[in-house]
Amino acid sequence: MKSIVYLSILVSLIACQSKKETSQNKKQTDTVSTATILNTDNTKEFLAFGFSNESGSKILVFEEGVKPEYFTQTIDNQNNITPIKFEGFQKYTESGVNLVSSNFKNCAGQVFLVSDNKKVQNDLSNVIFNDAFLKNHSFISVKTLSQAINIDETNKNKISAERKRKIKEAWKIADFDNESAYIVIFEPKKDSVLASLVIGNQEFIYRDYPAKYDVGSTWRVDDGGEFPNDAIKILAVFRNKVGELEIITEWAGAEGANIEFAKANKNRFVTIKEASRYWGAL
Repeated sequence: MKSIVYLSILVSLIACQSKKETSQNKKQTDTVSTATILNTDNTKEFLAFGFSNESGSKILVFEEGVKPEYFTQTIDNQNNITPIKFEGFQKYTESGVNLVSSNFKNCAGQVFLVSDNKKVQNDLSNVIFNDAFLKNHSFISVKTLSQAINIDETNKNKISAERKRKIKEAWKIADFDNESAYIVIFEPKKDSVLASLVIGNQEFIYRDYPAKYDVGSTWRVDDGGEFPNDAIKILAVFRNKVGELEIITEWAGAEGANIEFAKANKNRFVTIKEASRYWGAL
């Protein structure tokens, strides 16, 4: 998924306006904040993304069009659920383009105080949701490996056979329940390259990242044609009320991060909601 960010886009989006990605075949580029809206009914499930201040005591949600009173909880990938309380709206300043903890006070959005004197991680995007979402999901603790390890040969061979494509490199990055998460880089076919986030054990679910090879920027701007084993971070994992696996990931690059909420549909992940944070130089 690729998109080219022009200077005009940065100017038009400088107020952190919400915007849905319109192309599925262009380079995945880091843009000023974008987010799609799930719904605005507090009797239904609602989930949103944000980022914290440097101390981790506050979360700023940068998407528009939702009522802040819907949000009641935040969660990290260790299954720690913490109440949050709406503090107020924060206005944008001319320095508010980069959506990072060190620039928190300059960005526009809804500010939430993390309750119980707790702190959230400031190096990852934050996930917040309402009571209906909490009621309809069972949350799964994720054990992120401190260092990715090579995939075992059994699962490597199974994945290669399923995709009918040789594997160049593959690593395990996390475990949860009886499942594991892998980053798999397949052998290129001419200039067509493919990386995948693979979840499973005996059976696998795939989130594919196809691209056209470019020595400077293949999957992301300035990635040097590489897809590192720490590119994808798992922010949260849960099962919905009918037992389907749902996952939230963050894919960081040189100029920003893309956040995706996806649901398993047979052996593929289908995007439910996505957003992006920009932190590149202007």
